Amino acid sequence: MKKLLHILFKQSLKDLFKYKSFFLLIFVLILADRLLKYLSQSKQLTFSLPKFETLSIQAAAYLFDEFPGVLMDWVTDYRTLLVMVALFLFKQLISMWPSSDMRRMHRKERGTFGLAASLLVIQGKQVVWDALAVGTMVLLTGLWMLGAFLCGWYAWNLHQAVYSLFLFAGITSLVLPVTLAGFSFSSKLAVISKGNFKEKLGLFFQLLRNSRVFLGAWLFFTFRIVVETVFVVILPVFVLWTMDNAVLRIAIAGAIATPFYSFLKMASFKFFLYIYKPYSLVENEYSTYYQSF
Repeated sequence: MKKLLHILFKQSLKDLFKYKSFFLLIFVLILADRLLKYLSQSKQLTFSLPKFETLSIQAAAYLFDEFPGVLMDWVTDYRTLLVMVALFLFKQLISMWPSSDMRRMHRKERGTFGLAASLLVIQGKQVVWDALAVGTMVLLTGLWMLGAFLCGWYAWNLHQAVYSLFLFAGITSLVLPVTLAGFSFSSKLAVISKGNFKEKLGLFFQLLRNSRVFLGAWLFFTFRIVVETVFVVILPVFVLWTMDNAVLRIAIAGAIATPFYSFLKMASFKFFLYIYKPYSLVENEYSTYYQSF
């Protein structure tokens, strides 16, 4: 445990200040700022909310009575596929690109223009493999959420009570750290230079087959979800929503989110290297890094 904490915190912070390659978040914050301002002006949104119990009942009624029909409309709409493709491309931007950059820095291959070069070295077959891994994780998560929905739906039809909503949310939340781990590990395995599709998939599914990898990933990514939700989502959105000066609100939101986002990305890569060290494909790829401690 002491070694793991040393890797996750001391090494992550050291490399974070050494390699300043996490500027994409500022772009995302600017987009979020524009979206929030558009919603506040066009929809005239306010913070006035109904009572918690009333809101929960309304949410449960919508989820179990109306949402299945809405979901079917989405499934049969060709634009849903376009949205999914756009989300996957965005995932490549915020996950595959930084993973490629961190791969090169941990192999001592990162030069002066490391971030740009890291984008150029990404291969088409790596993107295809990542799409396969992400698609598999989405399918498995969807099946889990379907089971959670059926449990909640059954409880809702029995008693029309709020607990049915919390039952669905509770069961769903159990799988979210594993889903996030799958999304994170997929890009990190994809950028490995050696290994074929089958070998990388074998390593990817250790997340579900190996208790050490599964439990370690569940704990780490639960921690990441909590920290990221508070410091990368809630606090920056509050700043973007409430402040008037555009430059100042972007600066403050960025000052809050960037160090936490950057640290979590670096720590996630360090955790990946720690949890996958027993596997030769990963150990050989990062032999220089492993020999340094």
